[in-house]
Amino acid sequence: GVVPNDGQFPNAQGVRTSFLCTGPMCRYAEDLELMLRVMAGPGVNKLKLNEKVSLKKIKFHCMDHDGGSIFVSPVDKEILQAQKKVVEHLEGKLGVQVQRVAIRKMKYSFQIWSAMMSSKDSDGQEAQLFTDLLGDHGKPVWPLWELMKWLVGMSSHTLPAIALGLTEKLMKLNPGGNAKLVSMGKSLQEEMEALLGPDGVLLYPSHPTVAPRHHSPICMPFNFAYTAIFNVLGLPVTQCPLGLSSEGLPLGIQLVAASYNDHLTLAVARYLEKAFGGWVLPGKV
Repeated sequence: GVVPNDGQFPNAQGVRTSFLCTGPMCRYAEDLELMLRVMAGPGVNKLKLNEKVSLKKIKFHCMDHDGGSIFVSPVDKEILQAQKKVVEHLEGKLGVQVQRVAIRKMKYSFQIWSAMMSSKDSDGQEAQLFTDLLGDHGKPVWPLWELMKWLVGMSSHTLPAIALGLTEKLMKLNPGGNAKLVSMGKSLQEEMEALLGPDGVLLYPSHPTVAPRHHSPICMPFNFAYTAIFNVLGLPVTQCPLGLSSEGLPLGIQLVAASYNDHLTLAVARYLEKAFGGWVLPGKV
């Protein structure tokens, strides 16, 4: 709610208004705060960007993966190694203790995200269906029919979009299960806020794989759950590059804090950039 959503299309409705959060994307971490100040609206003071951050006083937590969801890929070994190096650096150079945590509800990140995206707002208004947004001139898309068309190369939609539409339809058929997942999401939000508090930062993979090659996400269309879960939980995140993999593909880590504690994630991002080199040219142009 700090950066205005004005001018975006499609415009968010219902609960999605709070899930649609725009932030800066910069090559260097030091530019993130400046861009965020420019983009922010009158509520920028909620972010406490003027507060000085002592990295040694931050309570660091680390989680290697979501717990083994069947909807997403296992975390790549090189990502786990990069995250381990970050933990070792923080403990060795800053003298802090990084606490390993296992948040069990994170295993259901995709299901929670899907349920909360389709939930009603406080006024009882239902969120606009994804299949309606995919439609042409107000005509909703039938995902099962689009899947049949996709199999013969006749659909104008991508497989991940069709899969998301199918998931949305299935969620509608089970309102009781949907309500339980929304409740689980709210419980997870409370758990995360309690864990992180005013001075906590969680280290968590940004994606289960290194930067994917073209078309490969079609095989595992729900890997975005690693970042999507924090959107519906309302937690600030800063993604930090940690160099390139053995094949020259970018990999990184995301830093998560409690609500409005962006100043913590930005400060850690600046530190990790200096420690690990930040953005790296992926190849000769």
